[in-house]
Amino acid sequence: MRIRNAWFLAAAAAMLTLSCVVSSNAASQKENFAAKVNGAGIKAVTLDAAVNNYIENQKMFGVIVKDEEKDKLKKDILNELVSAELLYQASQKADLGDLSKDADSQLENIKKGFGSDQEFQKVLKERGIEIKDLKEDIKKGIYINAYLEKNIFPKLSPVTEDEKKQEYETNKDKLNVPDEVKASHVLIKVEEKATPEEKQKAREKIDALRARAMSGEDFMKLAKENSQDGSASNGGDLGYFKKGDMVKPFEDTAFGLEKDQISPVIETQFGYHVLKVTDKKAAHTLTYEEVSKDIEKFLMNKHRRDEVNKAVELLKKDAKIDIM
Repeated sequence: MRIRNAWFLAAAAAMLTLSCVVSSNAASQKENFAAKVNGAGIKAVTLDAAVNNYIENQKMFGVIVKDEEKDKLKKDILNELVSAELLYQASQKADLGDLSKDADSQLENIKKGFGSDQEFQKVLKERGIEIKDLKEDIKKGIYINAYLEKNIFPKLSPVTEDEKKQEYETNKDKLNVPDEVKASHVLIKVEEKATPEEKQKAREKIDALRARAMSGEDFMKLAKENSQDGSASNGGDLGYFKKGDMVKPFEDTAFGLEKDQISPVIETQFGYHVLKVTDKKAAHTLTYEEVSKDIEKFLMNKHRRDEVNKAVELLKKDAKIDIM
């Protein structure tokens, strides 16, 4: 994530996310429920899966949920599931039409994100999620979103310039950006168990590519045709990064180069690199103009969340909610 977006987008994501719930009106007496909302059951296994899913997702961001935090987390997630069920029930009374095709399409898009069906099934198993429950969640999520877009969000007023400027001034101290470098690279991979001969072959290849770059060949074209990582399609462009974002040999070299300078060959755990610095930015505080659009998105998401909360509170007044 770009530094300029970190504060706003993290907050916006936290403000807007609503989980969906798998419910059952005709469940067996043996079914264990965490709650019932107007007779629709929220399964205990659904709650457990949602909690585990949240914990695993947090690990991906380097955040470990402590044992003493889990009871509150479970209570908070159950509250979200109850809210989602109330909104789903409201959506079923609204004139939204048949959205089942949208649900099928979204499920296929989710599957594509895993690369293969085997990987998709593996993740479902690890997270304790049944495919039929996932399909039901997707359907409910689509109906909830459609209900919110039609019945709740149209009430919102646009974010004003005064609101945006006040938010900027309040959080200005969080918008300090350190020195940044923008660089492109060519990577020739070397596997951890590579033989001396394989390493030598990779070294010869990167040396030849560096020589071509130094002689004036287009660096972007060299990267696009030869680099062995995901940045190749972008001509090796890695975007802007600060100290601590890259492995040390790589970043030490990048920050030591001048703009448009090409590096010597660098060896990291990934293999051999040649990099070119394409821009440098000195440490500075982001201006209002730079973050104005991010502030607007953040405030709009905050207003949306507030409206959702209001709608849920109104629905709760007429609902029968039993926490098991």
